[in-house]
Amino acid sequence: MVARSRERPGTYGALDEARRLWPFVRPHGGLLSLTLTTTILLAVIDIPIPFFLQHLIDAVLRGTAPPPLLGRHLEPSPFLAVLFAGMVTLAVGKGLLLYGQRVASDRMGQRLVHALRLDLYRHLHALSMPFFRNARTGKLMLRLIGDINAVLDLIRDGALRALTSLLTVMAVCAVILLLEFRLALVVLSVLPFYVFTFARLSPQLRRVGRKVRRERSMLSGDVQEKIAGAAVVKAFHREESEIAAFAARTAHLRDWLVRKAQVGGRLNAFAATAVAVGGALVLWVGAGMVLDGRLTPGQLMAFYTLAAMLFPPLRRLARTNETYQASRVSLQRVFEFFDTTTPLKEKSGAAELRVSRGAVRLEGVGFSYTPGVPVLRDINFEVAGGEVVALVGPNGAGKTTLVSLLPRFIDPDEGRVLIDGQNLHEVTLASLRRQIGLVTQETFLFSGTIEDNIRYGRPEATREEVWEAARVANADDFIRTLPKGLRTQVGERGQRLSGGERQRIALARMVINNPPVLVLDEATSAVDAESETLIREALLRLMHGRTTFVIAHRIGTVRRADRILVMDQGRIVEDGTHATLFPRNGLYTRICQEQLLADQVAP
Repeated sequence: MVARSRERPGTYGALDEARRLWPFVRPHGGLLSLTLTTTILLAVIDIPIPFFLQHLIDAVLRGTAPPPLLGRHLEPSPFLAVLFAGMVTLAVGKGLLLYGQRVASDRMGQRLVHALRLDLYRHLHALSMPFFRNARTGKLMLRLIGDINAVLDLIRDGALRALTSLLTVMAVCAVILLLEFRLALVVLSVLPFYVFTFARLSPQLRRVGRKVRRERSMLSGDVQEKIAGAAVVKAFHREESEIAAFAARTAHLRDWLVRKAQVGGRLNAFAATAVAVGGALVLWVGAGMVLDGRLTPGQLMAFYTLAAMLFPPLRRLARTNETYQASRVSLQRVFEFFDTTTPLKEKSGAAELRVSRGAVRLEGVGFSYTPGVPVLRDINFEVAGGEVVALVGPNGAGKTTLVSLLPRFIDPDEGRVLIDGQNLHEVTLASLRRQIGLVTQETFLFSGTIEDNIRYGRPEATREEVWEAARVANADDFIRTLPKGLRTQVGERGQRLSGGERQRIALARMVINNPPVLVLDEATSAVDAESETLIREALLRLMHGRTTFVIAHRIGTVRRADRILVMDQGRIVEDGTHATLFPRNGLYTRICQEQLLADQVAP
């Protein structure tokens, strides 16, 4: 996992970012060394070229004898050939260095991004279910895809180019200071103004970039949500309203992008001005020195060429800084996600859960999604192995929250949950969730085939086991009528199947794991009567000999339970069977009477 920052989220410095990225870079030390070596060589490889130009002007074009090369005086023609060979060698060497740098940096960057994305995805799956209750899919997708890709831009198009440009500036400054100290001071006199502007505008670029990323995140979340709810939008004829809201959101993003371009444009404009002013100063002062005899024309041209090599890296630094600051915002958003979300962890040295009877016990359990607003209060009960327990109560009583404790989708704030005497907080999550079968009202199938979905929890299951699970779930008959049978594609979220078919596939997916403990949360409430009958038959077959928790509003389902727990405002207020609870005229009696009345007036 990424190292956690001790700083407040959003206050990361460049050194903190580098420290937290280092564990991902360290395994690729060879590629890092190759990248840095080629970067250093690329920063200085063009520096000899102005001196070739100096010799060409002073010796050849003026008709004087060429200066000695490698200790030997050459005639003009061989001298030109040597200059040409030297420039070609530098050009070929630069091409090879560019290729080596790009391959090494891309390979290192892609591996780093792969590891970071995997770490982020692993962290995401380790979060408890309350996080997903409030999370927006579009924003999470932007973190995993957009922000992580921007980290690659940070390495390749941000930090690496900035390093190359900075090294070039430093090398050129050193050479011109050695070549002609006074003229170098003239050139360097414009740099403080550029550095001041760079330092002043960079934080603005980062702040605006953070706003842009936030607006993109909100836009992505809105679009994903409205696409998922397209049926509701159409049903209430809200298309124009949603288009207007989308236009407003995109306009807000557009305004921030324009603001970002303005800040970046100011920095680029100042860099271009510095280039022009610096070049003009070199020609003005240098021409006077040539006329005074203190410089040869070749030396002036060499100096001017070197000075010209100084300013393009400054312009690149300005352009690169815009990319770098935007990429840093994305990197900080990734770090913020790690720092502000806490995964549900296994206890160190957790043991495998061994289930023999399937007895469940809750001792003094309390839980709150929001601090100070308890959803469960002092829950105490014990269920014998193989017992069927129905949970009933008004909406918001805490029924779904209670059963969410069993697979450790959430952890209790106080108290403990045990299966066969083993504290769930002290067993591995994998062994726990293998023992819990869960079917909810909102069935979710993954894109792929029916077979893929049934064997999702046991990829190694045989075709015979898949068919047997389908049979137990009363799904085999309708699967056999499909042209491709188990190979039928279910579509996104299983939309190519009916609600009852999706529910039976979900049952088969649970059956194939053969769990000793079942949790059925309104498993038949969203299907038609025919499908409900088939699902109910499958459930009765599946529940035999297993500890089962059933959340249901239909009294016909509840009264078959061995035991009924009645919940209200996060507490268990009644406990017994239908025969013992109904005559008490308590909450359970009122629930039954309301159900019977609803059935009588139903069309």
